[in-house]
Amino acid sequence: MMVKLRESLAGPGYVILNAIRVINIIVFLDTIAACAVMLAKINMLNGFFFFQAVTHAVVALISIFLILSELPVFRGYFNRNWPLFGEDAGFIALAGIMMILGIATLGNLNIEAMSQTSLGLAFWRIVISAGILAMVMSVINILTTFIFTDRKQGVSARHVRAYGAVAPQKVLSRSISGTSSRRSLSLQLSLKREEGLPSYSPQPAFKRMTNRFSRFPLKISSPMRNNNNGNTHLAPGHPANDDASSSYSRDTAGVTIPDLTHHPAMYSNQSRTAFGPGALMLRVDGRSNEAGVLLLAADMAGIEISWGTVKSLLIFFGPIILPRLINAYRGLRVSIASRPPACSLSAAASRSLNVLFASIVLFFVLSLPFNPHAPEPNIFSLTRSRINTPTDVIFHRLMRLRPGNLLTETDTLLRDKLTSVAARKVYLTFGPDALTSCQFCSFENLNSYLIYYLPFNVLLPHLAHLLILGVATSATFGGREAGRWRTKFTFAGLALAALDLWIVTTYDALQSASPAVRAGQRPPSGLYYLITLLRPLAFALCDAACSLIIYLSATNRFFFKPPSSVDQLDNAVSAALTQLTSANAKLHASSVARNAVVRDRALKGRDDAYWQTVAAAENPNRSAPTEQGDENLTVINNIWDEEEVARAVSRAMAGQGGVDLAQLGMNANEFVRGVTEGLE
Repeated sequence: MMVKLRESLAGPGYVILNAIRVINIIVFLDTIAACAVMLAKINMLNGFFFFQAVTHAVVALISIFLILSELPVFRGYFNRNWPLFGEDAGFIALAGIMMILGIATLGNLNIEAMSQTSLGLAFWRIVISAGILAMVMSVINILTTFIFTDRKQGVSARHVRAYGAVAPQKVLSRSISGTSSRRSLSLQLSLKREEGLPSYSPQPAFKRMTNRFSRFPLKISSPMRNNNNGNTHLAPGHPANDDASSSYSRDTAGVTIPDLTHHPAMYSNQSRTAFGPGALMLRVDGRSNEAGVLLLAADMAGIEISWGTVKSLLIFFGPIILPRLINAYRGLRVSIASRPPACSLSAAASRSLNVLFASIVLFFVLSLPFNPHAPEPNIFSLTRSRINTPTDVIFHRLMRLRPGNLLTETDTLLRDKLTSVAARKVYLTFGPDALTSCQFCSFENLNSYLIYYLPFNVLLPHLAHLLILGVATSATFGGREAGRWRTKFTFAGLALAALDLWIVTTYDALQSASPAVRAGQRPPSGLYYLITLLRPLAFALCDAACSLIIYLSATNRFFFKPPSSVDQLDNAVSAALTQLTSANAKLHASSVARNAVVRDRALKGRDDAYWQTVAAAENPNRSAPTEQGDENLTVINNIWDEEEVARAVSRAMAGQGGVDLAQLGMNANEFVRGVTEGLE
């Protein structure tokens, strides 16, 4: 039904896809205009503006290149040299580049020089429309690729855009004509003869080789029989005697097949594919009672990156990476220039650093190979045995290394288990405990050993490491300086755990080994021993980096983060409240002192005399107080003259009424000391 639906959409798809082609070209033209605007409005803050200008120019050139790929005039060129933009490809590559260009264009609007105020409303609309349209059309191109592509018939969305409803027939005819033309061309080249006279001038080596080996037909004998030990490598049903099948190879007496383990394909990355990935050879060792010991010739899947791929990646990702590198460099310079002077560590930051230092020491000790909890090296390395060495030979060598030439109970269990290549893979990857202690594991499903190994060997150490990072970056424990890094350090710990998990799950003790190990020429190293020591070392390095970052940020030496507007407002409000509290305390103290002066007859008289003197100085016509001062002043203080008040004061002075005069005096002294502090 889906095929019929796609066939019914092929006709309308011709119109739809060509309309989308026009919109794509318009989007690229808009991107070119946006780059021109940003080039004209670029801010020449320093000498690095040149790189920003080059970035805009490269984006414009990429847009021009993609416009040419959308036009039907250079179809053959793109089919040969740029197959991702050829007819056999969809619009995935085009959509990906459009998305990248759109994001890069909108990212430039974050700069002050590219704001709406600096560019103007008209130019700003050009830039923002280019970014938004590029991102929208990127999604549309991806959807049209999945809608109009028919992989069973080999029809791509570009075929539908070019041929419409007859796209399947066109693709089929092109494939048939291409196959026939290639066959005819190869036949003509093979039957080509040299008709002229022989040449006595020197010829290139390649031409001499082609002249020598281009004769047709060639007679090649079938594979030779191997008479060693009565084994044969001939295919089933092959004639027993085929020496006469070729006039060039008749006599095979005394010719033996060499040992394939010494073939260069075992040691050369260039010739690994000669036997295909995962090829295995079986050898029977007559000296051992174990038949079918596997020699490893399993191919590792190599990844080769050509210079053309690197150039393509630089062209596509350069406009995104380069501006961000420039902005990061500028931000670094600004942060270094505007950082405050270095300060001392706070007590909270010191606690956080102490926790990280303890974890660094602990993990570093655990990473040493001679610590008490370090795993024992694998028996292949101890006994210098190869992967194809018989089990009896391995443990006979191991017995010589044990005290008293006796195997331990673990060695005995391991000898009973280590009888196949699958068991040796499990031992090298997950260690001896998983091989000998797992009750639900089987060699038919090696993932069962992975399930047994992960919880206590991978997940638990990483959970402990994350707990240490969480405690060290807690705002309650480590303060604000350490708490600001909590999220980043947590992601770093999770990334380390994900990397460890990926290594353990994807490692293959045979395919990941070197060709010499697979060929049985060197002892295998294995993953268990290495990763058990490298895991705590990675924890120690991670904690060291975290402690360094906390120290630099807490002392304002680096990673200085200026306070936000909210923090500045909080600090201002806190300072104002502190000042208001101090002023209120001083006013309250002044009121208390004034009350004490008013209630004391002698102090009240002196205070009145002082103010009368001040008033007389300001108004000479007013008479000054007499020499007796406060003795001639009549102070009316009726409350103290009342009988009840006098009796209450007498009881209080006598220690009655529940008043502790000593404590009251101490409180009064502290109050006076706090009020008069700084008045000397």
